[in-house]
Amino acid sequence: MGRGSCFGFSILDLKLSQLKQRYRACGLKPEVVELDNGVSVVRCQLPWEQPESGVWSAGASEKPVLLFLHDFVADGMINWEKQIRAFTKGFNVYVPDLVFFGGSSSTSAERSEVLQANCMVKMLHALDVYNEVTVVGAGYGGVVAFWMAHLFPKLVQRVVFVAAGTHMTPTSQKSLLAEFDYDHISDLLLPTTVKGLKNLASVATTKPVYRLLQPVWKDVLSRFFDEHRHEKVELLNRMVCGARGTSPLPQLTQKKSLIIWGQNDRITSLEAALKLKLHMGNSTDLVVMNKCGHFPHVENPDSFNRILRNFLNS
Repeated sequence: MGRGSCFGFSILDLKLSQLKQRYRACGLKPEVVELDNGVSVVRCQLPWEQPESGVWSAGASEKPVLLFLHDFVADGMINWEKQIRAFTKGFNVYVPDLVFFGGSSSTSAERSEVLQANCMVKMLHALDVYNEVTVVGAGYGGVVAFWMAHLFPKLVQRVVFVAAGTHMTPTSQKSLLAEFDYDHISDLLLPTTVKGLKNLASVATTKPVYRLLQPVWKDVLSRFFDEHRHEKVELLNRMVCGARGTSPLPQLTQKKSLIIWGQNDRITSLEAALKLKLHMGNSTDLVVMNKCGHFPHVENPDSFNRILRNFLNS
């Protein structure tokens, strides 16, 4: 039997196959985009159209662009599955994997959210997207979204921060790490055992951890946490936001932004949301979602989608 499989098939493979079909049904297909002559590659779910000929081609509609950036877990397709159906009708939706996650990688020695921001912008340019993009970033993806907005203000029109780690510091999670006798945030976010994976699941969401079969836990661990582990640890170690000795966060020039946070977020606390709101000023609204942890877009997608839609339509 294969990795993490029961009766000769992988339950995780079945779930991923269903996800791919769901994305395709919403008009999205995966594409691998080469950057800088192959130094980096980014896999992205992007809009495609099926003309009368039945041949798929890159979508060229004039709908506004919505870019979803995922957290430090799994990949884009898994993180945003609850949003695609709600937004693909009104927007050209792009769901990439950040570098060293999912199907994206790089031979560059750089490890920072600035690298991620540059790669996301180069990907958009390669896909002929040059302006008026709304970026929705969750967790680590929110940090990447911040740097995209700062470095490329003509491209990024609006930003939505979802439990973003912009104000995490080396001691932010000290008490949380102590619960599990961890020394570093990477011990929590990049588990090496099924027990560690369950620990992460227990603090990331307010929902009860599902009683998955042991092979499924092992498959998830192998598929989403073992690959590029060294590079991901380096990403955490070299984060610009919150690092000692770095300059304060720059001010963004976007006229309108939104912050969405889970009331019971234990990874990026509500205090971090208030700090981000103070930094962003009056041009940014803060919406706190009740009974949600670090993944409000997953835990209560209907409310999250309504909040996001109201912002996009304002």
